[in-house]
Order: sequence, then C-alpha cells, then structure tokens
Amino acid sequence: MAIKPKDKPSAETATNSAILTKAQAAEYIQVTPRYLERQVRAGRLRAMKPTGKLVRFFRRDLDAFLLSGASIA
Repeated sequence: MAIKPKDKPSAETATNSAILTKAQAAEYIQVTPRYLERQVRAGRLRAMKPTGKLVRFFRRDLDAFLLSGASIA
C-alpha cells in the first residue's frame, strides 16, 4: 500500500484565505475602517469576531464583496 503525499493548497488558495485585521482589510480594499464597520453591521460583508473588540476578515470575503458591485454611495 503506497502512501500518497498530501496535496498542498495552491498559492492562490492560501492567499485568498488570509486573515486580515480591520486596518489591513481597509487598506486592501482602499476604504476607511469605519466603512467596513458599517458594511458588516448592514450585513453586506462577513467578519469574524474572535473576542469582543477583535474583528478579522478573510481576504476571499473582501474579494467577493468587491465583486458584488459594492459602492460607496
């Protein structure tokens, strides 16, 4: 019985699953942290809250948010 090596995730998968802080996420999509807070509260953007004040974003969620046609209006 041969042992198969585990498939490594591709570089794209690893990049898209990166976890960003609120400041990093705001810089990534070129908005203010306050704008991100409003979008999360409105339900347009997903965020993780591991503790009371910490907020984290997956890069893939930010990309999906941008592709959905989000606008600053």
